[in-house]
Amino acid sequence: MDRSLPAVILALVVGPLWGQSSAPLTQDNGDCTGAIVITDSVFHQAQAVRGFGNKLEIKENPSDHKQWLEREHHTTWYKFRSPATTTLTFDIIPDNIEDDIDFLVFEGAVPGICDKVATKAVVPIRSNISRNDKSNRSICGLRKDAPEDFVRSGVGSSFSRALEVQQGDLFYLVVDYQDRPLAGYTIRFHYDPPIPVEPEEPKKQKQQLRITVVDAKTNKPIDANLTIDGMRFSEVVEAKGATSYTFEMDMYRNLKIGCVRQGYMFQTVRVKGNTEPEVNVEVRMTPIGAGERVVLDDIRFVGNEDKVMRQSEASLLLLLRFMQTNPKVRIEVEGHVNGPTFKNKKEFIDLSTARAKAVYDFLLVNEVEPERMSYVGIGNAQMLYPSPKNKEESEANRRVEIKVLGN
Repeated sequence: MDRSLPAVILALVVGPLWGQSSAPLTQDNGDCTGAIVITDSVFHQAQAVRGFGNKLEIKENPSDHKQWLEREHHTTWYKFRSPATTTLTFDIIPDNIEDDIDFLVFEGAVPGICDKVATKAVVPIRSNISRNDKSNRSICGLRKDAPEDFVRSGVGSSFSRALEVQQGDLFYLVVDYQDRPLAGYTIRFHYDPPIPVEPEEPKKQKQQLRITVVDAKTNKPIDANLTIDGMRFSEVVEAKGATSYTFEMDMYRNLKIGCVRQGYMFQTVRVKGNTEPEVNVEVRMTPIGAGERVVLDDIRFVGNEDKVMRQSEASLLLLLRFMQTNPKVRIEVEGHVNGPTFKNKKEFIDLSTARAKAVYDFLLVNEVEPERMSYVGIGNAQMLYPSPKNKEESEANRRVEIKVLGN
């Protein structure tokens, strides 16, 4: 809900009495891929990233553009989920009134969002680039009474319009200092209607997930990049540059671990949930060779459509990372359909071709060169389950396979 200005100033003077505090920042937090997860309604950031991180993702925009910053200056990225279906507002309260803070908000449930921000395939849904107003202690944010979604650079309102959100909606928040940061800030989220207070649940037991990557022929450790689906709610976790990884997670998580390394075929390992205190996983990588094939069994489609199901996000992201890590690899994307008891008719060929093209288009929009890819529809000629007995087997027939043509 909205707060009066005196209430906000009182909260600033007293300081945050509860809520989430920041860990030490790194340059990775200046990029979308290093976004800090906010899990509480109050978050205090004691410092700010100096510079734009490792990659200048926002750049070359007109200075009077409403939606976009002209460029990143001193930027920190965050991501958060709406805890309820509500009207969402927030305040960004600088610790030092002299700091001029701007912000952008993106919808986050977009496969490969961090790559798409850099190409402007994804655009902000709220932004405020107005000059700081010291009469309200340089606070900016979202308010219910603010009329505009976007406020451009210069003298203007410090607040953009509130967001109507559904429970679980994912958002990315970019906080940018125009000039060198003097101090940190507090982010306070408000909800109207407020979130119901539920009894505190007993603390869940945790598991240690340990992942090691080895060469399948030599058994020697090799460094590789990971995608992990299922470890956190509705989020694909990425990690890179190591031979072994350790994570803490809730008990009984069903995982799909993807692994990519230059010169090697990408691999997927599934882990069934259990209650052991430690879960140890070894991923064995084999070198890329012409003719090698991988079944992307989690790129699933709605029946009789070429629409990719949301559960396919992790597999699409793994395929994209494979193509980015191996810039000389050429592939063919093969589409398949579920058509038991039917001949391989034209409708099946057309549908499987459209499904292969959907994956091709995903790679294309994420800047994989078209000359490195082709696509083809196989229809129902190569079903994994010619006589599927359940929904799972039918969905597995609606798959995509990747064939390496050369590297």
